[in-house]
Amino acid sequence: MNNEQGDMMWNKRVLARFAHISLGLLLIVQCASVMADGLTISNIDVAALAGDKIQIQMEMSGSATAPKVFQTDNPARIALDFPGVANGLDKKMFSVNQGPISSVYVAEAADRVRVVVNLVETTPFDTKVEGNKVLLTIANARASASPANMMPVTRSTTPSITRPFIRKSTPSSVAAGLIPEQGIRGLDFKRGDNGEGRILVSLANPDTIVNTKQEGGNVVLSFVNTRLPDNLSKRLDVSEFATPVKTIGATSTSRETTITVGMMNSLYDYSLFQSEGLLTIEFRPLTSEEKEILDSKREKYKGDRLSLNFQDIDIRSVIAILAEFTGQNVVAGDEVAGTITLKMDDVPWDEALDFIMMTKGLEKFESGNVILVAPVGKIKEYKEKQEATERVVEQLEPMVTEYIKINYARAENFRNLLNGMDTGAFGSCGSNKSPTSSTGTPTGASSSSSSSSVFPGASLNTQGSQSGQGQGGQGGQGGNNQNDKFRILSDRGSVVVDARTNTLIIRETTKRLDEAKKLIRRLDVPVRQVMIEVRIVSAQNTFRKQLGVRFGANAGAYAGSGKQFGLGGPGTYGVMTTTDSKSNPPKTTPAHIVDTRSDKRYEELANQMVDLTASNPYGALSMTLVRGADYVLNLEFQAMQEQNKLEFISNPRIMTSDRCQATIKQGVQIPYQTVSNQGTQTTFVDAALKLDVLPQITPSGSVVMALQVTKDSPGESTPDGIGIDTKQLETNVHVMDGETVVLGGVFENDLSDKMRKIPFFGDLPGVGVLFRNPEKGDDKRELLIFITPKIVKDSMAEN
Repeated sequence: MNNEQGDMMWNKRVLARFAHISLGLLLIVQCASVMADGLTISNIDVAALAGDKIQIQMEMSGSATAPKVFQTDNPARIALDFPGVANGLDKKMFSVNQGPISSVYVAEAADRVRVVVNLVETTPFDTKVEGNKVLLTIANARASASPANMMPVTRSTTPSITRPFIRKSTPSSVAAGLIPEQGIRGLDFKRGDNGEGRILVSLANPDTIVNTKQEGGNVVLSFVNTRLPDNLSKRLDVSEFATPVKTIGATSTSRETTITVGMMNSLYDYSLFQSEGLLTIEFRPLTSEEKEILDSKREKYKGDRLSLNFQDIDIRSVIAILAEFTGQNVVAGDEVAGTITLKMDDVPWDEALDFIMMTKGLEKFESGNVILVAPVGKIKEYKEKQEATERVVEQLEPMVTEYIKINYARAENFRNLLNGMDTGAFGSCGSNKSPTSSTGTPTGASSSSSSSSVFPGASLNTQGSQSGQGQGGQGGQGGNNQNDKFRILSDRGSVVVDARTNTLIIRETTKRLDEAKKLIRRLDVPVRQVMIEVRIVSAQNTFRKQLGVRFGANAGAYAGSGKQFGLGGPGTYGVMTTTDSKSNPPKTTPAHIVDTRSDKRYEELANQMVDLTASNPYGALSMTLVRGADYVLNLEFQAMQEQNKLEFISNPRIMTSDRCQATIKQGVQIPYQTVSNQGTQTTFVDAALKLDVLPQITPSGSVVMALQVTKDSPGESTPDGIGIDTKQLETNVHVMDGETVVLGGVFENDLSDKMRKIPFFGDLPGVGVLFRNPEKGDDKRELLIFITPKIVKDSMAEN
């Protein structure tokens, strides 16, 4: 029993001692925590050091730890974050005005203190911790010593942070006095797997400042206070590598080294990144579409530019820096956490914010002059709650009635738009009836012609003999396609139209009414007009040449020995070569053979041995070759040559509104009769000059036109009626304002060489000409159409 009691007493003593030791340790930990929580910045001193350097000494109330340090180039600042530290200083702003340092600002927020060093110019720096002090060493920007006498900032074995940076606007003359002399060890070029061009620059000092800029189609890199070996001072031609880079030229002066990169074209994008002492400049090829997308993305960022250089910095701190830089109210949600390492050179602050949010799955929500940054899911919840609240408020908001007069359009169109309906394809210029065939229309009707267009849903309607449809107007048939996403009016709102005064009567809430007015102000504007001048030139040159021959004999009881000879044209009387009293021979042949001896004459030979007459001879030579007592042998030559030169010039002009079809037509209608079960009907076919045009004025000031030009004229007569010679051109063209484009250019050249002859005899040498009838023709036709659009200026349209 005594032993058991002894054991129990010994156990109690052990437990008591263990409890005392645990309590002591707990007290020690709590004291340390209280000491850490109570750490403050007690003093800040600025001292000038040897080597023309300036040092800022930040003294703590206890043992100091390395802060988080980052640097911005625009404005030039160095910021140090001390988490778990309070501000024990009497004031926040300290004026320094020594070297590159203008002032020091101390700010306390939540659980940390931030020390911001405002600089005149960005310069390299070094931080280290010694006991209860944090030392920030900066090169002296106002140093009078030469660069050769400057000493580089040394690195300490104590915890330190050094920030190299790349920037675009450091003046070389200033930076050269701030930075120790540096050098380039190597220069190389490589091609990437996807056609990238990479320029590799080996730096002797990783903290070398590099300025980049685009100049005259080249990319220029300036290395401040950097030496270039003689063997690297050269120009390289790398165009055979099939990258965006064409040439690389390296030159050096007493103050800097410059590398000029010549580009193949403007379709590229470049970026810089550095790993220790190796600087890589990568040029990535782009397509035209990628270039446009990249340019459009850059254009949407309008914020002031800045340069950032962060390493493992809290994401909330970066957002706070951007807020301080812009002076805007930026709130980070409770869910925003984590760190980020990034290096940005001369980028708009809003682009930097979007990039940071993208990498961390964040999104921003703007309300008034406050920007909330939170995860995408939270932002979506905020928006949904806001929309629900707005819907509830809208149901309670009083209704207002407004009368809005429409000036340049039809009120029906805006009624459709406010209800989320389209106004129809080109309905603003009149009816959109489908064209019909131009094969013929009943008596008294106008003809129409079909046409295609470059504009979807449009048609070239050619109703009427002359029209300029839609000038200055926008009304028309409305469409029926409704889309609630584009509806301006609320469920409670309504709109009616007074067609007599072209006025909209809208009953809506004030907010929705303002949106409707904004839409009307934007769209109710005068439509631009264009004058279209067409010049049609049709030239013809025809040539015909033909020779004919008639040869034959006839028997009769005639006597005499005279010779006969005659000349004449078609349908004329013969010309006698003797003093015969004979007169007025019959008018039957182009030249008549007459009897020169007595009151006898030979009639035209009814049956010729050779009858190869010309189709329409303009002259003939006839003669009697042999004449006996009871027979006669006659020969007649015929000739025809015809040449015609014709030129037709038509110059129709018409003015119409943008995207409004216009038609002009001039000519005749040729009647012809048709027989059907209903009896005989008279139908007309157009033989006219027609111009159908549908213009579209582009924002750049050019004109896109859908054109149909038709020139029909009466042709040759046929047993079934008069034919129609048709010339038609249908096309889509893009022409600059005031310029002339030539369309058509149809050239025809018909050469003909016909020969009619009697077999065998026509091939005989010499006399074969009596048995042949040659005919030659040369017809040339050409059609040219000149189109000149002229956009009517606003002053002319008003007049």
